[in-house]
Amino acid sequence: MPSEWILRDVKPDYGLDKELTIVEGEDVTNKVVWLQLKATEKLTPNQKSISYDFETKHLKYWETCRLPVIILYWIKSSNEFYYLFAQRYIKKMLSPDKPEWRNQKTVSVAFPLESKLVDTGSLTAIATEGHFYMMQQQLTQKAGPAPYYWLDGIPKSDDRKLKEYTLKALKYASQENHPGAIEQLEKALKECTVGPTEKMSLLLNLGNAYYSLSRNEEALKNYQAMLELADSVPEKEALEGKANALAGIGLIYSHRGDLNQALKYHKDALKIHREMGYKQGEGSDLGNIGLIYRAKGDLDEALKYHQDALKIDRGIGYKGGEASDLGNIGLIYSSQGDLDQALRQFEKVLVMERELGRRWGEANALGNIGLIYSDKGDLGQALKYHEDSLKIKRQIGYKQGEANSLGNIGLVYRAKGDLDQALKYFQDALKTHRGIGHKQGEARGLGNIGNIYGQKGNLDEALKWHEDALRIDREIGYREGEASDLGNIGLIYRAKGDLHQALKYHEDSLKIKREIGYKQGEANSLGNIGLVYRAKGDLDQALRYLKDALKIDRQIGYKEGVANQLNNIGLIYEQKGDLAQALHYMKQAFKMFEQIGMPEQIRIVKRNIERVSQQIKQMKKK
Repeated sequence: MPSEWILRDVKPDYGLDKELTIVEGEDVTNKVVWLQLKATEKLTPNQKSISYDFETKHLKYWETCRLPVIILYWIKSSNEFYYLFAQRYIKKMLSPDKPEWRNQKTVSVAFPLESKLVDTGSLTAIATEGHFYMMQQQLTQKAGPAPYYWLDGIPKSDDRKLKEYTLKALKYASQENHPGAIEQLEKALKECTVGPTEKMSLLLNLGNAYYSLSRNEEALKNYQAMLELADSVPEKEALEGKANALAGIGLIYSHRGDLNQALKYHKDALKIHREMGYKQGEGSDLGNIGLIYRAKGDLDEALKYHQDALKIDRGIGYKGGEASDLGNIGLIYSSQGDLDQALRQFEKVLVMERELGRRWGEANALGNIGLIYSDKGDLGQALKYHEDSLKIKRQIGYKQGEANSLGNIGLVYRAKGDLDQALKYFQDALKTHRGIGHKQGEARGLGNIGNIYGQKGNLDEALKWHEDALRIDREIGYREGEASDLGNIGLIYRAKGDLHQALKYHEDSLKIKREIGYKQGEANSLGNIGLVYRAKGDLDQALRYLKDALKIDRQIGYKEGVANQLNNIGLIYEQKGDLAQALHYMKQAFKMFEQIGMPEQIRIVKRNIERVSQQIKQMKKK
């Protein structure tokens, strides 16, 4: 090895012998790899590959390492080295061919004869390849429901400039500098000679970067260009690329609110991955489909798909996928109002993410636990978890996650009634979203600030913020966000006493939610329309809308929504003078809130019940 390269012993030696840092000129690079060394006396004549039996515990350990692990096998008689990149071999070769390998004590691993290490230049290329792959895995895991990154074509290229551009792009993407990633990828396409396989890979990364910025038309253009190239590449690469493109297009349709089209594309991707026998891809597709059904309000169907994804990821030993699946299942239980079950799922995820060393995953799990404590009314615990989540996200430079945590902390302070502190956190979140060019997050931040001004009674200022949010969501085609903004504007007009305008905006919001199949949102809009009619004094019409909202919330199993509608219906009956019916609905609401465990709502409904009960007693006395 060149004398300037840095080679260190790994202590204690648990399946790893050396840590190697490659130095280029005077620059210490980020090409750091771990080495495991093995040896044999000589090869058998005409041997087509070299086998070695490894302890399974070491393979499991290498699978979860965050740096590339390169196994070097020395043939003493000929002084030759052969190599394997452990993490990719486990995923691409071992797991598909021997899915039961984790249950064995030892596993036979084959070194192909063409994997001979020729010189130090080869080792540099292997280190670069390893870093591409590990960056790919980190981005895949971080992306959650986003299409996983497919880069096998790039590291195999002999074009050094192509590798450098792509590596820079991946670094920028991991830092959420998506404009920087786009610039590097565009340079690669413009300046380098790339074959169709490499071009598909570049287009996928471009599509993902544009999608992350909510620039969906540009993302769609790149995914569609991938599909057009599919006939020009070998079958395996074509299928893998096509499946990724379909998944990406599915996400865009989901973002637009066209859930049926999104479902079609994700199911097409699932079909390809099943044909390929690529289990990890199948698990990812099942998870994406589950998210679509959740958005549609079909929580039972969503749960089924997430459980199927969990079964696959557990079967292949993909711990990262298993953690994501458990998190998605936790979100379903949360939507159903089963907060204790949701909390158990998120706590499992937290343990797994810590075992995997995935700090961003740990931070997200902490945030989800914080949200559950908020729903339970334990704002002190909620704040603690969100602050712990924020701390990790800042340590690892996870900017979008940082912005989300700032927003969540703002929501806790809002629930505490500390509107000035809430406003400060929402403003910090907005600044962070804008800093990384995350338009969807920017719109959400604007809406949160609008809600604070609304609570403060500054309705004109609130309206301005919500209208800015609406403009952005329409600009990026985020229809669920658009519907939410319209609903918020409707609430402002109701507070202003302009019931005609309030009704118009809530009806526009309802129309979009019905078009995109967002059932929980539909129920929310129906409830808001009912409250406008209540303010108008049209109690029969108000009752009709609230009961329609109640029916949907019961259908989708949204317990919090059911409880809120029951309480509001009780208030309508109280106004109508039907105190027995009012008490009946309020008691049902109280019981539901008790099941969910929401103390603040329990107190509110309890006061309502006491007031109505007192009225009934007074009437009986008369």
